[in-house]
Amino acid sequence: MKKRIISIIALIFMTATLAACGITTNPTTTGSSITTTTTNVETTLRQFTLAQLSAYNGDNGSTAYIAVNGVVYDVTGVEEWSDGWHKGMHLAGTDATAAFGDSPHSLSFLNQLDIVGSLVN
Repeated sequence: MKKRIISIIALIFMTATLAACGITTNPTTTGSSITTTTTNVETTLRQFTLAQLSAYNGDNGSTAYIAVNGVVYDVTGVEEWSDGWHKGMHLAGTDATAAFGDSPHSLSFLNQLDIVGSLVN
């Protein structure tokens, strides 16, 4: 049992270290959850309803998440998303799929963001 706990702690530490180093992950969707695989380490990410997502609106420098095509991204530290606003629209804490559908740089931008979860009904 003790070895199992140590292994779990080591796995969590390794995952956090890889994330902090900026190593990219390969997200896959299955149903309403997202699993990322990074060097043979799988992590199931959090699921958000629209109501839960709305709490991450970036107001006053708080955490800012957006959802696009069912994937929830962290835009907190992105300069163009100051206080949850981007291009004159307060999009943080929302499903921004429609706004990103018309954006010429959406895919390249989203690929640079950390995935924090998935949007569920």
